[in-house]
Amino acid sequence: TPAEKSAMDSQIALRGKANIRSWCRAYPMYSTSVQRCIVEENPRGYAQEMFQAQKNLKLTSADAMYCFVAGHCNNTEVTEATTQTEASAICDKLYGQRWTKIGWNDFMGVLARALELSTTHHVPKEWNVTGWNSLVKLAHHEAEISAMTACAMGNFQCDLAYCKMNYCNSPKFRSRFGNLSWSYPD
Repeated sequence: TPAEKSAMDSQIALRGKANIRSWCRAYPMYSTSVQRCIVEENPRGYAQEMFQAQKNLKLTSADAMYCFVAGHCNNTEVTEATTQTEASAICDKLYGQRWTKIGWNDFMGVLARALELSTTHHVPKEWNVTGWNSLVKLAHHEAEISAMTACAMGNFQCDLAYCKMNYCNSPKFRSRFGNLSWSYPD
C-alpha cells in the first residue's frame, strides 16, 4: 500500500522483524532472486540469480567490495542451512537493533553512490575522501547499511551465500578487495 511504501522509506523492518514485503519495492527486477531466497529457501539459487542481475547492472565490483568489507567472506556462522529466523538473530548479534531502523532511503543512497562510482571510476570531492583510511571508512559504512538492509528485508543469509559463491573465493575479486576483509575502521 502507499502507506507501507512511505513507512519503509525510513524503516524497512516491521515491529523489529524482517519485512519480506519490502521486496515489493524491488519488483520486478529481483523477483526471481526473492523467490529463490524467501519462498524456496534456496540460497544457492538466490546467489546465481542475484549475480546475473548485478552483472547486468555492472555492479559486481561494488558487490564484491560489499562482501569483503561487510565481513561476509569471513563469516562462518551463516551457512546455506541458516534460516531467516536464525539470520535475524545473527543480525541482532552483529548490529544490535540498528538493522531494524534502516530505511529504504538509506539503502537507495548506497546504491546511488555505488552506481556513480562504477560509472565515473572516481570518488567525488563532496564525499570528503582524503586518503585510504577515509575511503575504507566510507566503504565500511556503505557495506554496513547494505548488510543491515539485507537483515531488514529478510535475505541476510542469502546475501552471504551470494558473496561466498561469487566473490569470496574468486581470485579476481580477492586480489582486488580481499585486503578489505580485515579493515574495521572506527
